[in-house]
Amino acid sequence: MRTGRSLWFIATLLVFCVTSCENREPFAPITARQTRDPSGAFAKPLNSSSVQVTWTDSLPNETGFRIERGPAATGPWITAGTTSKNISSFQDAGRPSEQQVCYRVITLKQNGVIGTSNTSCTVPPAASSGLTASVLDQQAIELAWTDNSAIETGYEIERALAQSGPYGVIASIAPSTVIYHESGLTTGTTYWYRVRPQKDAGYGDYSNISSATPRFLAPKAPSSLTVDPSSIGWMQLTWGDVNNETGFRIERSLDAGASWSVFQTLGRDTTFAYDTNVPIERQFCYRVFAFNAQGDSPPSTTVCSAIPLAPTDLVAQVVESAIVLTWTDNSALETGYAIARNADDGSSIILLLPANTTTYRDASALADHVYRYSVEAKSGFGGSGHSNMVTAVIATTPPMTPTSVAVSPVSSSSAEITWTASSNTEGLRIERSGDSGASWATAGTSNGYGDLFDDYELASEQQVCYRVFAFNSHGESAPSSNVCTTPPAAPTDLMATWESDGQTVDLSWTDRSNVEDSYEVWVFNDWESYPIVTLGPNATTYADSYYGIYGYSYVVVALKDGGYSDWSNSASPVAASAPASASLRQGSVLPRPRGSKRP
Repeated sequence: MRTGRSLWFIATLLVFCVTSCENREPFAPITARQTRDPSGAFAKPLNSSSVQVTWTDSLPNETGFRIERGPAATGPWITAGTTSKNISSFQDAGRPSEQQVCYRVITLKQNGVIGTSNTSCTVPPAASSGLTASVLDQQAIELAWTDNSAIETGYEIERALAQSGPYGVIASIAPSTVIYHESGLTTGTTYWYRVRPQKDAGYGDYSNISSATPRFLAPKAPSSLTVDPSSIGWMQLTWGDVNNETGFRIERSLDAGASWSVFQTLGRDTTFAYDTNVPIERQFCYRVFAFNAQGDSPPSTTVCSAIPLAPTDLVAQVVESAIVLTWTDNSALETGYAIARNADDGSSIILLLPANTTTYRDASALADHVYRYSVEAKSGFGGSGHSNMVTAVIATTPPMTPTSVAVSPVSSSSAEITWTASSNTEGLRIERSGDSGASWATAGTSNGYGDLFDDYELASEQQVCYRVFAFNSHGESAPSSNVCTTPPAAPTDLMATWESDGQTVDLSWTDRSNVEDSYEVWVFNDWESYPIVTLGPNATTYADSYYGIYGYSYVVVALKDGGYSDWSNSASPVAASAPASASLRQGSVLPRPRGSKRP
């Protein structure tokens, strides 16, 4: 009976195995018998020609794994290799560097049932080459190499005290870096280095190995010497610093390098110098040495320059819808010419021309716009002074009548006229009348780029009127509206006297004007000045209980039509029996009325 039951159990078990042969643990829990795909597949380069693929074995009863490879995450796929069960990594050798490779992992079952992992891609980075180690000084080494990879995420630098190792990581640096400085090393000790690129938590091949021994050295030659002349009579020298110098020596030649003399000796970390009182049109050559206790560096490159004579006689003419400039070339040493062009719309450009140029045709100038030009002879980044300035406009119609004309006094004997001109104005003529417009005379002219004119040598307390005409090559505008003002006479005899309380300063002055709109009292010292009060016309006194105790001095000015008279004398507070100051103190900061355009 027992034998029959045993045969029945065996037969039942065989049937069950046939229907579920992929599960070798039929009595395991349900979750253990479910099919699950492999997960966490990850590919990283082991070196520049092989990739390691790892994954998580999600099913305990697989028969093995098949690793598939493709050029992209979508395939096409080929078999890279297979593993037996319970293996979770695979190395794929013979991969070309700098080319993407993708992987997925397939779970193999006894009955052919499979599961597929995620896809993971990587790129084996190409190894660096040409690694060199150079001594910078007794404690520093510079590493340099050739970056042969376009996809590395960084570089790992390793160092050893013997060529055979062991090597340890001393730095991880940014991608595309090809130079590294290590300092704080021991003098006389030899250090060995190698470099490898990083990518996706893996690496490319190591570079070659290079070594260096920090020791005391003479400095390297200063680099990038430049010499830039200035029109005010000096040369500016700049150069690149070196690492272990104690100073720099500048040598100068006046005969194109045939002979040299020491010009300046400077301390360490200096990267610039000036040669003053340089004559115009004479070539000066320079070279720079770095030095320390071990000796001199090689010389820097030799750079020669000169301050060229400025061009003169700049003329602008409109020729066939273009502005043609001509000038006189006065220099035999310039390296070129620079034309500065400023337009009435606020734009500005610099045009660079070859040496010995004496003319330029500006075909980009727009019609009915005012342009202002000047020319400079160049030598390197410096140059001469500027030529005279000229204004030109390619006019197609006569200009409009100037608008917004205004006038205000800027002293007791001068006035300033302002206006707004149309964009095609080449020049302006300012006329003056001393008899309320009954007769007129020309006071002066201005180019079309300007918007103000100062008229001097006027009589104070006498009215003066102005009108403005605009003109260009097509004709002249009608006159602007008339504007008038009267420069006020300056107040005089300013006195500043302490009251008996020692806290209040009484100011008094003589009112010399019959036309002023108001008076303004200013305070000043050696570094600042500003107004403290505006008083009505005919005022002659003011009491100040604040600024005097802080050491300020005082001046008074008459205001008229938004302008001002000459200053009064200045006065510092004194006791009632002391005389007032007769003039502005020498060396003090002179006050400047609000709204004024010149001191």
